[in-house]
Amino acid sequence: MDEGMLIRAAIIAIASTGLTSCTDDSQEQRCVGDTCMPATCTNEQQDQLETDVDCGGSSCRKCPGVSHCLTDDDCFSGNCAAGTCYALEVSFAAAVAYPSGYKPYVMLSGDLDGDGVTDLAAANEVGNAVAVFRNAGAGTFATVPAPTDSGFPTGEYPTGGAIADFNHDGIADIITANYHGNSVSILLGTGTGDAYALTACASYPTVAGSETSNLAVGDLDGDGHLDVIATNPQTSSASVFRGRADGTLAPAIQITLGAGQAEPYSVAIADFDHDGLADAAIADNRNLSIHLLLGNGDGTFEVAMPRPAIGGAASFIVIARDVDLDGNIDLVVANRSSDDVTVLLGHGDGAFEPPAISTTGPDTGPYSLAVADFNLDGVPDVVTANYKTSTASVLLGIGDGRFEAPIDAGPTGTTPYGVATGDFNGDGKPEFATANAISDDVTVKLSTAQ
Repeated sequence: MDEGMLIRAAIIAIASTGLTSCTDDSQEQRCVGDTCMPATCTNEQQDQLETDVDCGGSSCRKCPGVSHCLTDDDCFSGNCAAGTCYALEVSFAAAVAYPSGYKPYVMLSGDLDGDGVTDLAAANEVGNAVAVFRNAGAGTFATVPAPTDSGFPTGEYPTGGAIADFNHDGIADIITANYHGNSVSILLGTGTGDAYALTACASYPTVAGSETSNLAVGDLDGDGHLDVIATNPQTSSASVFRGRADGTLAPAIQITLGAGQAEPYSVAIADFDHDGLADAAIADNRNLSIHLLLGNGDGTFEVAMPRPAIGGAASFIVIARDVDLDGNIDLVVANRSSDDVTVLLGHGDGAFEPPAISTTGPDTGPYSLAVADFNLDGVPDVVTANYKTSTASVLLGIGDGRFEAPIDAGPTGTTPYGVATGDFNGDGKPEFATANAISDDVTVKLSTAQ
């Protein structure tokens, strides 16, 4: 795909809603998520009653790994040993490569064959197929035999995807968003263990000429079947597919975004306002912002709320996670054209804090990201696949939506686009894998953290 380079957006402060007891401009307190804290908890200094900078004690958030502590309660890990919050020192072994097919674009991880360990799948954009890699033990992988050199055929140019069980048979399936196919494709999983395979794909059209880029999966209507939202950058729209019990999808219902002036590139599904209904957050490359669609519980959505600015430069991959551990879902965004990651902390009522931006390193080009606790300090961290440098960056979470300076996790394959995480060798430590577009392979980086 062609990559547009956009000028870095200015950070726009978005007023918080739903909070009456504190405001961001208060001299006495600050809003962190939906919690009011003294302004001293975010001033990047160690003040009275804090056990380390902006953390610990009775007034501020808990502390991440290697922070100073007095008691276990000072630490996210719940483990204060010899005055320091527990954490591993993050490091990774050399990348191990597995041939994938033509231009692997999307990296997925999950237990595909039902044996209780994490497997991998890569959607090959030019190969129009999905390659599947079974976990063979000890963090090694074996390619699942497929009909073509690139794997199991999909729609044309898959650039997004997910693993889920669409037909309720207990076996993982794979879905792709097909950029040139203007469609999504479901490949149902069959068999377990060595017998795992994927059936011929069933494809469902989005909009002609839409260049369907990404998708997300969730139960939008509460019927127990998985539904799909796909993003269509060239038609300023999103396609909503209602799922059926047999793993098929109903015809798409189209949602126009930004009065037809948007470029929706990726989407995350979560309950952002704690009403028990699935909502959607769609990253807009043109307007450098988020379209927040609150779900009605029947597969439809309310009119999009005022859009918080992302604060980085497109193109955007957005995922939904609780990165500050306050019980509210946050948005984490990879900004490939500005070499950084944005976090929008959720308040739990559908509103978000202004963007917190953390660098991934100069001229890295973070194409996508995944979340895991790499140093086991209890705080979610981020790993990015850096297509410009053919490396990965690990950003250790502080616990308030910000991250430490990036750790260079070393070389991957050439031009990594996708990244996924998992405990590949069963040692309790997260690892990651990347899909590498130019070297036509998947590389696995096992943790050597101690």
